[in-house]
Amino acid sequence: MKFRTTLYTFLLFFTTTLGAQQLSIAERLGHPADSKLLIIHADDLGVTHSENMASIKGLEDSPVNSASIMVPCPWFPEIASYARAHQETDFGLHLTLNSEWKYYRWGPVTSKDSVSTLLDADGYLYSLIPGVVENASAAHVEIELRNQVKRAYEYGINVTHLDAHMGTAISTPEFMAAYIKIGREFRLPVLLDNQMPALQDEKIQAMLGETDVIMDHTYTAGPDDFEKGMAQYYTEVIKNLKPGLNSFLIHLAYDDEEMRAVTVDHPHWGAKWRQDDFDFFTSAECKTLLEENDVVLVTWRELRDTIVRQN
Repeated sequence: MKFRTTLYTFLLFFTTTLGAQQLSIAERLGHPADSKLLIIHADDLGVTHSENMASIKGLEDSPVNSASIMVPCPWFPEIASYARAHQETDFGLHLTLNSEWKYYRWGPVTSKDSVSTLLDADGYLYSLIPGVVENASAAHVEIELRNQVKRAYEYGINVTHLDAHMGTAISTPEFMAAYIKIGREFRLPVLLDNQMPALQDEKIQAMLGETDVIMDHTYTAGPDDFEKGMAQYYTEVIKNLKPGLNSFLIHLAYDDEEMRAVTVDHPHWGAKWRQDDFDFFTSAECKTLLEENDVVLVTWRELRDTIVRQN
């Protein structure tokens, strides 16, 4: 009898697990398999007051339904205070290994002597991805990423997911392994996309399981799209959105004196770029496009609670 009970329990577990593996993410979230799921996700909260205010406006009064916070940045305490008071809002962390602006710089949250390979000659995080890839150890990357998550929890943020500022934390298989590991430690989904080269590494593939969320399509505007017009780019993407799990990665800020000073000599991803993003996603046209194209908005919180924390 004991053997039969054990066998039954095993078969039930195996059948349940196999069924979960065969279901699409849409079905696991309670939607038809052919649903066009979309997360409209604002990056870079915490970088400036302008970024915080525009992003909060977007989260409160538009289809923008998710955002991620840069813990090492100077305006982190402001957005952390808002997140603490609005636990229902979908806030993840934009794990940060770069400090890219000309005059506006920051360092790690970890003591500098503990993550020295992450620092440039001036003691800041490297401006660009190659500086990190060429100099940083994966061990120091892991320490800093973990401490950014810990700092967010210390400030009372209900963290829903992790993603990577400038893609640096997923730029090599070694960095990506640390990134995935940190997500597992805190039972958080991490942004992964099949287009990421490091995801194809054999060791990374071996790490992945049924509770990992892989994005089908991640859309973010590039310089050519900005030159042609952000509204045109986003309109085309929404009209041609495919079934599966999709995400927009956008940047919301006001084209004001603060943002222009921070992004000086940086026409791409600068103040006007961010204002253009804000203008489109807070427009009536955006809402209409989403409705007309049967887009289903979902959040990282749903993915966290339904898939990553299913057990």
